[in-house]
Amino acid sequence: MLDPAFVRDHLDVVRGRLAARGTRMDAELDALAALEAERRTLIPKVEELKRQQNASGEEVARAKKAGQDASHLFAANKARGGEIKALEAGLDGIEARRLAILLTIPNLPHETVPVGTSAADNVEVRKWGTPPAFDFEPKSHAELGAALGILDFERAARMSGARFAVLSGAGARLSRALISFMLDLHTREHGYREFDPPFMVNAAALQGTGNLPKFEADLFKIAGEWDLYLIPTAEVPLTNLHREEILDGRLLPLRYTAYTPCFRSEAGSYGQDVKGLIRQHQFHKVEMVKFATPEQSMDELESMPRRRRTTSRCGCRASIRTAKSRRAATR
Repeated sequence: MLDPAFVRDHLDVVRGRLAARGTRMDAELDALAALEAERRTLIPKVEELKRQQNASGEEVARAKKAGQDASHLFAANKARGGEIKALEAGLDGIEARRLAILLTIPNLPHETVPVGTSAADNVEVRKWGTPPAFDFEPKSHAELGAALGILDFERAARMSGARFAVLSGAGARLSRALISFMLDLHTREHGYREFDPPFMVNAAALQGTGNLPKFEADLFKIAGEWDLYLIPTAEVPLTNLHREEILDGRLLPLRYTAYTPCFRSEAGSYGQDVKGLIRQHQFHKVEMVKFATPEQSMDELESMPRRRRTTSRCGCRASIRTAKSRRAATR
């Protein structure tokens, strides 16, 4: 979630940056501004009534000490208490509506991101190596894997349905080797601390990383009375390691990595790119997460190892969390 104070104080900036990414939320932002104004009106009223209530308590004590009738003071206190209760209930409702809107606002693109309407507007920042040229028609990983007998979609579909795969033999060993390779690379060469986190988290953990409420349709929820979901990425438990904590800025940046299986329903993919190991409901991934100050965040992002996801979906994605606010920085 974006910093509520930033949204409140820079509403026009938020509008402009959202428009740059092709997102229009004028009605929501107008409603948020109205709620902020109402909130700012109610808070001083509640505080003043509470001040009067405290002062009245001292008056009651003095009246009793002097042997005077304090019934009118008790009546005023009772009426004031009811008014405070009603105003606080109104404030709670405003806070709930305010939070509901804030949770729907996506991340703002960085100022350096070019504005465009299609891939043609993309700007190439850097490239490494030369794409290979073949004198034959290359096969996809799905075709090669099936031909080698190391990748099986049909047997996976019989036991679990579409968008699952079975790796066997060299395929299973390759997957395991890639996981170990990426963890060793990050921990031994790049200063990351390895974690083995839970594969299920509660709704609050997913809300804190922006997965709820926006991406609820992409999550697998545990049936019954459990408030638990299968994780869509290790970013969720890694980020929540320091939930409700205040970090010592002198220790930043913190660099964490973890391997986990990941589970996604891919409800929003609309059937795109579903061949092979793309958009699977279950896949393996090695994740990297950094906790950094806003001033450190871009340098930390640039220092991320530039190794991307492999064919077997074992790889790394970069996430940076700022210690000053709880919003995710640009990925």
